[in-house]
Amino acid sequence: MDNALKEPHWHEELQLIYVDGGTLVLSLGETKQVLTAGAVAVISPRTEHALSGVDARYLTVHFSHVFVKSFFDSVEKYDFYLPEGSQERREMTWLMQKLLAIEQKPFDEYSALVKYSLTLKMLRILLTRCCTEKQEAVVSGRCSHDSRAQTVKDYIEANFRRKIFISEIAELLGCTTLSATLIFKNLVGKSFTEYTTEVRVRHALDDYLTHDVPVCEAALKNGFGHYNHFTNACRKYYGASPTALKKAKRQRDVASNAPMERSA
Repeated sequence: MDNALKEPHWHEELQLIYVDGGTLVLSLGETKQVLTAGAVAVISPRTEHALSGVDARYLTVHFSHVFVKSFFDSVEKYDFYLPEGSQERREMTWLMQKLLAIEQKPFDEYSALVKYSLTLKMLRILLTRCCTEKQEAVVSGRCSHDSRAQTVKDYIEANFRRKIFISEIAELLGCTTLSATLIFKNLVGKSFTEYTTEVRVRHALDDYLTHDVPVCEAALKNGFGHYNHFTNACRKYYGASPTALKKAKRQRDVASNAPMERSA
């Protein structure tokens, strides 16, 4: 229990405040919250705040920064909140009241275990249901996401004519092979195999349809091990075989070049 008022300050820890009596004014930047008995508030890490009020008695819970980061590494990138009237706020209030009751009893091992259990429940609520990514982190993360996605796309575009291994993507991203498979799909929206095949089909079709490269040569030149692989991939992504697509293209070309009939 605390009744000391605090000048503007900040700390690394995620913090909870429960008001047991009096009136406490919590200043978060230009925003002020007036907290009366029974109120609970959360302060995000690295958020400047100040405490003032009249005859305020309150309980604070600081969650160890190192402990939180051990399973929520990007905690600094999130803002934490307890919506008014929400189930989360009601649960947090009940947990803080339980913790306060234990704080007022003589210390023993059982009480210590209960306190630990209560604080873990509080932390679980905050980390799973009461946080949102800070706007600057969203923008930064999106830029990082887009940059990494373009990096792997450029790599495949430069190497698709040969066999590419997922281990190369892992090295490019600085992760394990297993992680690279998951990260690639998250970045590009498609699996590594699917995306690479699409790139090869696109280039092979361009050679075959536009530059009149023989179909088998177009397949082998663009990373397919066999003509049949190219044909099957073409049917999957374009709905028809390469020869059927070429026939349709020729028909369109003939139709577009045909002289227009003059009306009498």
